[in-house]
Amino acid sequence: MPATSFLRYSRWAGTTGSSFLVRHFHATMARRSIIAAGIAIHALFLVSCCHPFKVNDHHQRATSISTTSRSHLRSQILDFIEPSTGVRVKLIGAMHYNPASIKLATDSINELAVDGKLGSIVIESCDIRWNATLENELFVREALLSEMKAAYDLGLEYRRPVVLGDQRINVTVAQLQSGLKETVLDLLQPWNGGWGRLSESITTAREVAVPMGEKYLGADSFFDPALLASAPVSFIKYPLSYFVKSPAFAVAVVALILLGGVDSSDAMVADSVSAPEIFGSILISVLETVIFARIFLKELLAERNEILAANILEQCRNYELKNNNNGMFGNFFQMGRNIDKATDAVYAPGSVTGKYESGEKVVVAVLGLAHCNGIMKLLTEDC
Repeated sequence: MPATSFLRYSRWAGTTGSSFLVRHFHATMARRSIIAAGIAIHALFLVSCCHPFKVNDHHQRATSISTTSRSHLRSQILDFIEPSTGVRVKLIGAMHYNPASIKLATDSINELAVDGKLGSIVIESCDIRWNATLENELFVREALLSEMKAAYDLGLEYRRPVVLGDQRINVTVAQLQSGLKETVLDLLQPWNGGWGRLSESITTAREVAVPMGEKYLGADSFFDPALLASAPVSFIKYPLSYFVKSPAFAVAVVALILLGGVDSSDAMVADSVSAPEIFGSILISVLETVIFARIFLKELLAERNEILAANILEQCRNYELKNNNNGMFGNFFQMGRNIDKATDAVYAPGSVTGKYESGEKVVVAVLGLAHCNGIMKLLTEDC
């Protein structure tokens, strides 16, 4: 090949190669922008849910609810009086498997036990999930220690009732399937009032499950430095716990994630991303967010909150301070009966069962942070 022809070819090849790389880069960045837009839409929903969790001003409020000042290190606790029984309730909000949450639950329970005020302990689990946890080898249970397991161990140590207060997992799964079906059908039937029903369902569930106000947990509860510092531990232990308790389910989820993340090389070589493609991707992200909002707020929060609140209320009845209007003889008669008023309670293996007890007792519930405000609303406003 003559020198001039070779140089001309080299310049052409270099220009073509550079152009290909530039197009490849722009196509990659465009698609990443679409993905970022989708993530932003999902994040916007989460922020809108958490926005009501504004920072508490810690002012005293003249209500029947106990609003004892919470220190910065204890901003994940809601401490109030259940009005129908007069029993004090302490909701301990946790980031699951977070060492800071484990310490908070442990310290709170120990303090109440030392003061002789520890009543029942309600944990956010059901018998199916809990039995799967206990079936693991001892070293696995210790390595994957959660705040609920720590609370359970202390309940056994202090011989206090430990209640598995959550909805059974098989019921939750069935309701998730039903909720997904209803959401998709409503999305596909705007002319039949589907969009209106969907909007009303999301709005109602949000008001019930994520109430706002000074008396509820605020942004400081979720962004506590101690909690955030230990968050990486949660991000490791939480997924691992699913591999231990339900390997098939965990593998299926990981497979879906990996398959969803695979991009064909041809798709990445496109010159540009058209406006219809961008609009389509954003529309899909919006639809995903609507479906997620409906299921997260209604099936995963609101409906389970009702079960958890009902189990907490049943335990309060065992330590009821109000409505004992029969004087000394009435109280003596109640003590003599020595029965468990929580007739529907599911007690953890090895736990003592509840019974009527006199004196001031505190019902403790160890829950995910997202459940606390909704459960407090149910117990204080909707009783």
